[in-house]
Order: sequence, then structure tokens, then C-alpha cells
Amino acid sequence: MRWSSEQGRRGAWIRVMSGSLAAGVFAVAVPATAVARTASRAGVVAGAAAGAPGRLTVSRTQILTPGGQPIMLRGFNWGQWGTAQVQDAADNVARGANSVRIPLRWWGKWKPGVDSYDKNAPGHIDPAHLKLLDKTIGWATSHHLWMILFADSNYGQGAQGKNNFWNDPTMRAQFFQMWKFLAHRYATTPYIGAYELLAEPRPSGVSDADVRSFYSSLIEVVRPPAPTTPVVVGPNDGYNLHQLNAAYLPGVRNVIYTGDYFIFSHPLARMKFITSFEEKDNAPVWINQVGIPSGKTDSKAKARTVLSGFDQNGTGWAWWTYRDLGTSPGGEGIYYQDPAHPGQWILKKDWLALVSSYLRQKA
Repeated sequence: MRWSSEQGRRGAWIRVMSGSLAAGVFAVAVPATAVARTASRAGVVAGAAAGAPGRLTVSRTQILTPGGQPIMLRGFNWGQWGTAQVQDAADNVARGANSVRIPLRWWGKWKPGVDSYDKNAPGHIDPAHLKLLDKTIGWATSHHLWMILFADSNYGQGAQGKNNFWNDPTMRAQFFQMWKFLAHRYATTPYIGAYELLAEPRPSGVSDADVRSFYSSLIEVVRPPAPTTPVVVGPNDGYNLHQLNAAYLPGVRNVIYTGDYFIFSHPLARMKFITSFEEKDNAPVWINQVGIPSGKTDSKAKARTVLSGFDQNGTGWAWWTYRDLGTSPGGEGIYYQDPAHPGQWILKKDWLALVSSYLRQKA
């Protein structure tokens, strides 16, 4: 089903499944003392409020706010670990954003200081990284940005090396424990929009059915401490939208589906996979990453074409990315590092204006 431009601007045309969870749960044990001890400290984490905070819900074709109003999630990725600044949340809101996607890099091959994995720490998360994550989430949620937390594990997802979450049961179990820990930690934090459980799965030789089983098992672990928080999952082969139909989890409630939409030579070529999925499975789609290197002469035109297409289809999105650690003005970031002054940022004003014009569309 396709919608008119007017429909796309009025509401978030996103669908949901309901029913019981599929069988095949992967059992995970988290030390009760570790969860209780650290969860008790989470009461002061990231602006947590007493009691159960309101959460987004997915009802038929719409994502709803806690007050029952339709919302189309649009915002930026604070995608590169440790780059977010205290002023970013207020700046994003001023530009029209209502959401933000925030990373936790866990067990992977990255630059020094990026990997948050610590097998001996509570939740298997390096304490210094956990403190930074708390602070970053607090910046977002205190400004009423719906925060989508995503876990990236390029070892676990199968992008690096031979071991991954499908052939390494120890790391799989620790990853599940990590998510249970985080779901407890942020249980009373307001403006938790969704948990994106494992970004871009791409395990070699692992079937779509195995990826679905992994997600279903992990959802069973996250749901008890976060029963009303939506989860985000996506297709095999690194969130390849061509395989979106194979990501569907029959009978699993409150799930938002996603895929990457980096813009190439044919900007609208993948829109059909979004609309066909929505028609076939009556399920929600939100694009976790949309972006394009800004150095080419046709980059702005292509970006406008894609963002307009999302608006017409009622598809929410997060721009990749807000701050880019690279020093080239031709990258995907709204900001990039000043090559002459390390640690300082240069703003691409024209690109901020372009993306912001679509953030401000009514939804």
C-alpha cells in the first residue's frame, strides 16, 4: 500500500504485530546480585523518574506517543561512539528532531577506546563506557528526544572473524545478559523509544531463519524488564532491505523493522521493498540509517529525493550521522573534525539546513 504525500505528513504509517512469542527461547542467567546491585544505582541514571514511565506503542498503522498521538520518528544518529556533545540534544530539538539513535559498541574490531566489552564487569560493559552511555542517554531524554539504543558488535554480528553469536555460545549468552542488564538499568528512564537489539547481522552461512530465531530469543530476555518498550530488528546480510520480508517475526508484538538506506546511484530503488513489506506483513518500518557522502554535486538532490520519498510513505528515519570523526568535508556527517584543530568541529551549514527541513515536516 502506498500513501499520499498528505497522509505521509499527517501520521506515522507504521504497523505492528500482536500475539504470543514464538518458541525456541535461548535461556540466559544473569547473576541476581549483579542485576539488583546495578539496577538500584540506575534510579539516578539518565534522568530516571519514579514509577513506570510512558513508552511509545505501535498500534496497527501508527506509532503512538504515551498520550495516544501519532508520531513519525525522525532525527539523527549520534552514531560514532563518544562524539556526542552536551548541546547536541537541544540543537537537534531546535531543528525539529523528535528522536535520536545512540550506539553501544560491544565486542568488535574498532579503534582503541571504542569497544565497551568487559567480561568481568556488571552487564559485561566497561564501567567507564557505561558511565558515558548513561550521560549520553541523559542528554537526549532530558530534552524529550525518543532515544533508540542500538547494540553494534561487528564480531558478534559476523562482520569480523569466524566467531559470532551463532557459533560462540559463551559470547551469545554474555550479549543476552548485557541486554537484560540494560533493560533493567533504564526501566524507569523516560523517553526510551526502542531497543535495537543487534545492528546489521551478517553471519556467514547462517540462514534468515537462524537470524529470526536469534532475535526472538533475545526478545524473550528483554521483555520481562522492559515489557512495553518496542524493539527494533532487521534483515540478514547487514540490514539489506532486499531481504526485509525474511526478517518478519510472526506473532511477536511491538516490533519495529528496519534497514539501511545509504543513498547510491538510484535513490528510490529500495523504496519498493519498504512498501511491499508493509503491505504483506502489516508491520512497521523505520530506517535506522539514511545518509550520503556530501562531496558530490548531485548529493543534495539525491538526499532530497529519498527524504521526500520517506515523507510520502510515512517512513521514519535517522540521518547518518550527526558528528563524523573524519576530517573530510565530503563525508556523511553534519559536523566533521577540524583537521587543523583536533577536537574541534566544523559545521556543514547547508547540510544541516537540508536535513532539518525534513525533520520539521508535521507528523
